[in-house]
Amino acid sequence: GDGVPDHLDNDDDGDGIPDNQEDEDGDGIPDHLDNDDDGDGIPDNQEDLDGDGIPDHLDNDDDGDGIPDNQEDLDGDGIPDHLDNDDDGDGIPDKQEINYDKPSQNINKLKMYQESNQDVRDHDDVDEEGEPMPGRRKLLAVVDSDGDGIPDDEDDDDDND
Repeated sequence: GDGVPDHLDNDDDGDGIPDNQEDEDGDGIPDHLDNDDDGDGIPDNQEDLDGDGIPDHLDNDDDGDGIPDNQEDLDGDGIPDHLDNDDDGDGIPDKQEINYDKPSQNINKLKMYQESNQDVRDHDDVDEEGEPMPGRRKLLAVVDSDGDGIPDDEDDDDDND
């Protein structure tokens, strides 16, 4: 949404971190040099989010929801996500969101936890009652977009389509 085409933009996701310094998986290799930006063991050029056999970088609908990626509108405000400064419509600009998943992964969800010690997110950071463990994360509001009782970050179908 800043009006500058990504190929000319030094910060195309608008998060305040220049593209040449982004390091999504924290492995010390800047994403523009990293063959596996997210550290999942699958090379970026082979990522296939929807499992349709078309690599995401060639797929016009890489999440397989029937809506072309350039028309996705997570919050339904009429502004496509790639032009929207607040994809999820929660009133917090995307570049200010904590633990906001990268749009390049098309998983535009606000995660449940705020890092207090910058370790890798795992469910051991809360006790059985969902309370934060000492020195761990503070629990933020649980987002359940489709109202099925399963938090979006654990729901394989969080928009219930």
